[in-house]
Amino acid sequence: MSAPARVCGVCGTPARAPFRAPQPEIAPDLDMRPGEPARSTLADWIQTCRGCSAAAPDLAALPPDARAVVESPAYRALTTDGLEETLPFRRWALLCRAAGDHAAEAEALLQAAWAADDAAAMSAAAALRKEVVRLWADPAEEETALRQLDALRRAGEFDAAAARATALAHRDLSETAQSILRFQQARIAARDTGRHLISSALPPPAHAPHVSHGKRASTGFWHRLFRR
Repeated sequence: MSAPARVCGVCGTPARAPFRAPQPEIAPDLDMRPGEPARSTLADWIQTCRGCSAAAPDLAALPPDARAVVESPAYRALTTDGLEETLPFRRWALLCRAAGDHAAEAEALLQAAWAADDAAAMSAAAALRKEVVRLWADPAEEETALRQLDALRRAGEFDAAAARATALAHRDLSETAQSILRFQQARIAARDTGRHLISSALPPPAHAPHVSHGKRASTGFWHRLFRR
């Protein structure tokens, strides 16, 4: 028996399977944007339904009650309010917000900031990062706290970033997190809003040259660095 056709959960228009990015071979950024070749596939991460304009990583997984959001004035206004390259991510973020999933909303808006980065729209990227910082509030997880710190720095919020870094320095952080924090504090002091690989913040491993930090590193591997 053949598998049932995949369709948009909102309107029933045929939908493709969720995109699966290739495994990264380069270290991620400090905010955990994956390295190449996954990095360059960002535009494929969110599907947009050609029937109703719903946007999600998997259109078939959207519940029918998402129709009210997709047809709302706020959702429609996103088309003319903001950078076109960020639109799919901002649409998905609004659907996540309506569902009460603020963690997913923050991730969608951070991905929108990455899309703005790629479009060299620095003001738009900074505004999106500020919204991500707000949504993350005061995260208990050290990985999220460090990603939030990076978002503050890259948004040019240096005073807030310095204060957050000071607060983080009083937490019981893993050695990896401490190395990243020290790197961030130096970048904040230099008023640097640029992108940096996480490998730049880590000491070289004892068994390999420092350059190895930037090769054959999947996102999952770097997430595991934050475990004690």
